Amino acid sequence: MLTLLGKTLAALPPDQAARMAEEVGQQYGKAMAAGLQGDDLTAGHRSLRSALQAVADALTAHGFAAHTDQRSNQLRIVNNHCPFGEVAIEHPVICAVDRGMVKGMLGAIYGDTSPSLSASLPKGDTFCATEV
Repeated sequence: MLTLLGKTLAALPPDQAARMAEEVGQQYGKAMAAGLQGDDLTAGHRSLRSALQAVADALTAHGFAAHTDQRSNQLRIVNNHCPFGEVAIEHPVICAVDRGMVKGMLGAIYGDTSPSLSASLPKGDTFCATEV
């Protein structure tokens, strides 16, 4: 299934494929956030740090092996495992799904943010990281 997604996105112009992948990830992230338990999950009622931890926990439950850390003054989510596997290596645009998931979950439980990918397996890094 992932291979089909990768091939489909590769058939589109790169900027359009990235936008589409991020939008799909964002919608999925919002759905994931709706499934989280807790009374304080309303947008704006968490610190960014605690919201990132909730997102990392949710990503881990979906196979990412994620944790939070801080580099300089930048908070980020580090994924030590990519459930997209080799498909992400072949079709790096798949990474936009991950960024969209983070954006969607954070939007639902914290508020609007602009996550950006700062490290990725397709770029040759040993892990993937999304900075907020």
